[in-house]
Amino acid sequence: MFLFEHTSVWFLLLLLLIPMLWWRWSNPASRPVIGCSTTSLLGTLPRSWVVRTRWIIPALRTIAVLGLIICIARPLKADHETKVHADAVAIEMVVDRSGSMRALDFVRNNQNITRLEAVKDVVTDFVLGAGTMDGRANDLVGLITFASYPDSNCPMTFDHDHLAQSLDEVKVATDAEGPYTAIGDAIGLAVARLNALEDRSDIRNDDEIKSRVIILLTDGEENAGDIEAMKAAEIAAAFDIRIYTIGAGTTGIVPVLDENNRVQRMESRLDEDTLRAVADATGGRYFRARDTQSLQDIYAEINELERTKIIERQYEQYADMSVDAVRLGGLSFPPLLLVPLLALLLELTLSSTAYRRLP
Repeated sequence: MFLFEHTSVWFLLLLLLIPMLWWRWSNPASRPVIGCSTTSLLGTLPRSWVVRTRWIIPALRTIAVLGLIICIARPLKADHETKVHADAVAIEMVVDRSGSMRALDFVRNNQNITRLEAVKDVVTDFVLGAGTMDGRANDLVGLITFASYPDSNCPMTFDHDHLAQSLDEVKVATDAEGPYTAIGDAIGLAVARLNALEDRSDIRNDDEIKSRVIILLTDGEENAGDIEAMKAAEIAAAFDIRIYTIGAGTTGIVPVLDENNRVQRMESRLDEDTLRAVADATGGRYFRARDTQSLQDIYAEINELERTKIIERQYEQYADMSVDAVRLGGLSFPPLLLVPLLALLLELTLSSTAYRRLP
């Protein structure tokens, strides 16, 4: 898109003088002459290439004046630029890895898998995108896992491939690590990580945190930790952090892999009342996942509930073609001011050499 600076565009009226100047510079009658009784003999002489191309001098002078008039009229080239601004959602994924997450009550490709393996697959799809979920490309996502103690496996990041790799490396806690379930401590650590975003200098300036969310998945009941789940939920609510809770797996006697990969039987219990209360206290929701499909549906629903707001704005950037190099059709061209300067320089050079004339 081309236009002229509105305060200078009136200089284009000077273009009306161009025909008069051309006539003045190219008219032989306007030049000094030497009186001669007759020129009939000169008319029979062959004309040199200098004589035949003498129009170049007024042409160059006209180009110089024409170029200067256009330059002082300030021609502008407008480039449309689209910028996308994202109001990001900060999501802390909190995943249970206690001993009961070895239970084999989830199915993938017609084969029984542990609860943790199913959760890892679905959480990865939630973050990176798969099926009906388009991923969280514009969101800050972190990962915390917990058993007897919570661990921050991946800080809040836009590098979701790194987060997925960290999640893939998560294993069920061993007896030596502590195989119990500290739900309150895990929530407390997630709240601390979300609050620490205000001190992060590496977060992109064009991203604003629209909301802060914890997605907590567990398959059991709280039996370890220093902070009670409800107390942690009250802290989260005080900082305007919403918690979605997911109760995973079936209850009762279920098959489970021990540390030596042998199938055993164990009783699985789930404290749904506490998970529901934690979600209600923070304005979130409680979900129940008894199989792989329901787990996928839950994360897909949360994905729709917590949407990133994308704002697209268009900007116009103007380049002064007189003094700035511009790109046209993928090629870069020098400033227009060089055209009259070069034309004037060439006219002066030729007028003093090959096209020099007397008087």
